[in-house]
Amino acid sequence: MSTQVTERDASAPDPVAVYVERVSLLDRVPRWVLLIALGLVGLGIWQGIVSLGVTSRILLPGPVETFGQIISTAGDIATGGHVAEALWLTTQEVLWGFLAAAALGFALGVVVGETKFGQVAVMPYLVAFNALPKVAFAPVFVAWLGFGINSKILMATFIAFLPVIVDTAAGLASADKDTVMLFRSLGASRWQTLRKLKLPAALPFVFAGLKTASVFAVVGAVVGEYLGGGGGLGELVRLSSQQLRMDRVFALIFYLSLVGLALFAVVGLLERKVVFWHRPDPTDSVSA
Repeated sequence: MSTQVTERDASAPDPVAVYVERVSLLDRVPRWVLLIALGLVGLGIWQGIVSLGVTSRILLPGPVETFGQIISTAGDIATGGHVAEALWLTTQEVLWGFLAAAALGFALGVVVGETKFGQVAVMPYLVAFNALPKVAFAPVFVAWLGFGINSKILMATFIAFLPVIVDTAAGLASADKDTVMLFRSLGASRWQTLRKLKLPAALPFVFAGLKTASVFAVVGAVVGEYLGGGGGLGELVRLSSQQLRMDRVFALIFYLSLVGLALFAVVGLLERKVVFWHRPDPTDSVSA
C-alpha cells in the first residue's frame, strides 16, 4: 500500500516546480524587450485616441508630431539655442536644490532619529509642515528672493527635503536592538554606536529618500519657474501652453524627465558603490 502511494506521489507533477517553470519563462524575457513592448502599446493607444478624434489634435497631438518636436528641440539644444540655455538653468536649480535637500534632510533626520528633542519637539512640526500646500509658497519665495535662480533653488529644496528626513530617521530606527545593546555593553559611546552601527544600517533608507528627493527636486524647480517666472524650462512650458503648442509642451516635458532620470540614475549608481552589501529593490528600474 505504501509502495503504491509512493509511486503515485512520484508520478504527480511537483506544484512548486511547475510554478518556478512558469515564472522563469517570463523572467527569461530581457528587460529591454518588455520595456519596448510596453512603450509600443502605450504609443498605439495614444495614436488610436488621436485617430478616433476623441479629442482635438490641438489639445492632444499625435506621437508623430510630438516626436518631430522632440527632434527639433534636440537640434536647438545641440546648437546652444534658447532651449539649451533654459535646460542648463533648470539643471542648475535641480542640482543645487537636491544637494541642499540632501544635506538638510540628513541632518534633521539624524536629529529626529537620535535625540529625544527631535522626536518630541521637531517631529510634530515636520508632520504639520508636510500637510502644508507647498506649491503655494512659490510666490512667497519669489517675493523674498526675486525672480532669479535662488527662489527656484529654495522651492526645489522645500519640496524635496522631507523624504530624506523621514527615511533617515526610519533607517536609524531600523538598527538591530540586540546589536545596539551589545555595543553599549562593550562600552561604545553614543557617537561610536551611531557611526559604526546605526548609520551603516540606515544607508539603504537614506538612499531611498535621496531617490525620492531627486524626483521632487525637479518638481520643485519647475513649479518655481512656472509660478515665479525666470528663464528655465518651466517658463517655456508655461509660454508654450498659453500658445496651445502642446507638441512643444510634451517635448519640453520629455527633456525635463531626462533631467530627473539622470539625477535618479546618479543616485542609484552611488548607492551601488556605497551600499554594496545591500540588494537593490527589484522594482527599481534604474538602480537594479
